[in-house]
Amino acid sequence: MKNYKIYIKLFFLIPIILSFFIIRIFKDFRISRIEARKIGHMATPIEIFICEKKNDPNKVPVLWFFDDNLSTNQFLRNQWSQKLNILPRYLLEPIYILFKKYKFFHFFFENFNDSIKINPDIYSTMPCKCFICRGSRLIPRYIKDGVKQIDDNNLLSKYKPSIEFNQNEKNEGENYLKKIGVQNKKFFTFASRSSVFHNEKVDEVRNANVNDKILGIKFMVSKGYKAIRMGKYLKEKINFSDSNIIDHAGLGNANDFLDFYLISKCEFMISDSTGITTVAALFRKPCLSLNDIGVHSMAEHPNRRMYILKKFKNRNTGEFLTFEEVYQRKLNFELGLQEINKLELDVIDNSEFEIKKAIESFYDLMNNNLNLDEIVNKQKKYWQTVEKYFGFKNSDKVIICPDFYLNNIDLFK
Repeated sequence: MKNYKIYIKLFFLIPIILSFFIIRIFKDFRISRIEARKIGHMATPIEIFICEKKNDPNKVPVLWFFDDNLSTNQFLRNQWSQKLNILPRYLLEPIYILFKKYKFFHFFFENFNDSIKINPDIYSTMPCKCFICRGSRLIPRYIKDGVKQIDDNNLLSKYKPSIEFNQNEKNEGENYLKKIGVQNKKFFTFASRSSVFHNEKVDEVRNANVNDKILGIKFMVSKGYKAIRMGKYLKEKINFSDSNIIDHAGLGNANDFLDFYLISKCEFMISDSTGITTVAALFRKPCLSLNDIGVHSMAEHPNRRMYILKKFKNRNTGEFLTFEEVYQRKLNFELGLQEINKLELDVIDNSEFEIKKAIESFYDLMNNNLNLDEIVNKQKKYWQTVEKYFGFKNSDKVIICPDFYLNNIDLFK
């Protein structure tokens, strides 16, 4: 029997299962899991839940468990353990699996249907059926295991970050800032996604070369910032030396706590599409997203203020696909690099010059030197395409780098 271990565990957990039913007679509660193997799944959704609890103290309580004993970030695991009702995995996971399997038990899970009114005319035309219409505003409501992936009530902007540092951690963090020469100085963090962190056997579509960011990073340094490279287990070294650019990822000092502390103190983040940007979201830090393949992810990462995108090129014709073609074919979020290559397509990373121009524009954005209304209006057709395929209305004035948009305007039509 394939799942005999689960059934054995459930046999011994029968008293707890019965107690759950008895408790539910007197007190409503839910059960849910925290996907702990990737920080992108572990960070923002739980922060959203905590903010919703702050906003509505009468929100139904939830019993949580971590779905992996070896969490990708122990510091964050400890933070959530202090703020949530966490039960041991060996107790709750078998019950969770049982309840998920049979609809009879589904009242133990969060049900969003009561608060969702779907517009069938719009919903039926969408390529993906995971979106809802609330009022007159289209919102992609990503829900996974009863946990929302999107801050549809804008509570992250209403409440302060939930992550808190104790005095010992503050002392350790400030000592490290002093050690690397950035204490009381303006600095930003940057990162590139690598196959090393998740032990990927083949290169993935979201990966990018950190050295393509060098020209742009040097520009920011020329404006008085110091730069800190983030990441773990990275083999790819920065191919230049500059005292204002600290390779924290390569110094051997990186740990879960310091990663959080550095990002909490930075001005902003410059990164490819990778999980560490969710840490920036936890601390409400604005982010420039480079080499992105799915701008729809801004629905999940409200801190991302500006994008430039990877392009898809037809090997046979040498022509680039429009972004609408990419979204229509779901190339940007359903297929890996190998599957895309089998379709006779290549994914083209942003060049170092495209990245430099994006970073320059992001600097202007951070210093209020861009006319957002004008830029969004010029990019209106593209954002209508995003809304068409992903249900997300760009009400927060997120923009594509104006220079990148202009140079690739045929792809945005």
